[in-house]
Amino acid sequence: MKYQHMKFCKLLSELDSEEKARAWIWLAKFDGKEFICPKCSNEICWHHHKNPEIKECRKCHFEVRLRAGTIFQKSKTPLLIWLRAICLVTQGKRGISAMELQADLGMKSYGTAWILLHKIREALRQRDETYKLKNIIELDGAVFGKRHTGNQTEVLVAIESKDWRDQKGRRKTKAGFAKVLVAKETKENAQNFVDKAIEKNAMVNTDASPSLIHLENVDIDYQVMSSNQEVLDHWLAWVHKFISNAKSWIVGTHHGVEAKYLSQYLAEYTFRFNRRHDPDSLFFRALGACVHAKPVTSQVLFR
Repeated sequence: MKYQHMKFCKLLSELDSEEKARAWIWLAKFDGKEFICPKCSNEICWHHHKNPEIKECRKCHFEVRLRAGTIFQKSKTPLLIWLRAICLVTQGKRGISAMELQADLGMKSYGTAWILLHKIREALRQRDETYKLKNIIELDGAVFGKRHTGNQTEVLVAIESKDWRDQKGRRKTKAGFAKVLVAKETKENAQNFVDKAIEKNAMVNTDASPSLIHLENVDIDYQVMSSNQEVLDHWLAWVHKFISNAKSWIVGTHHGVEAKYLSQYLAEYTFRFNRRHDPDSLFFRALGACVHAKPVTSQVLFR
């Protein structure tokens, strides 16, 4: 799908009414068109005379509700607030905390701001699940959180390492897409992570951790690196940098997070990282993810 591009200042000026927010969500819902009936594929509709969030197919009379089947489902929060929240989440490297979001959007409840952000993160997580990493991959484990707080969480991280040559023809590498799994670094978890996140026939560079080598039932070539830190920093440079920057982001923007919510925060960070070379389309990509994500209830988020 071809996404729109718009600068942050332009986005904020365009998002000036509930009507405009509805129009953008309709377009995202129907992949750039005003209407497509999910029952008969007809593209002509009536607008409900009382509820602007309902469209009726002129052919089969099926009613399509704007919020249904999206992360906005059953939410009473104005759609303009939702879209401005998505805008603030996707702009820049640091994102936004629930407290900052509450203040910036004039929301009465911190809890509502927190729920909005976590539903957005869930949508971003679902979108990135549809992709797999390929070619050369750096794989490593990490521990997030401070030991003295008892809030430490193990995480598996994989990131593509791509070759390129500079203007002088020198061979260099750059980071591609990344994947994250919040789970203990065990052989079983590593196996599941590789199966779901990495395409077959990829080459995986990793350290000598017993849980990350000799994985079975996958067609992957392993280049096992030594436990020497200098060697690891060379061959696992991008995964180490990703982990370091993610930790700094969590501390800097959110001042630490609870272990049970770490997966959602890392989903947000990874989504932005994976699209860092096209920042002007990031809002529309995130909006598409939010519109097409499976709805999640607040009760599920609080588990």
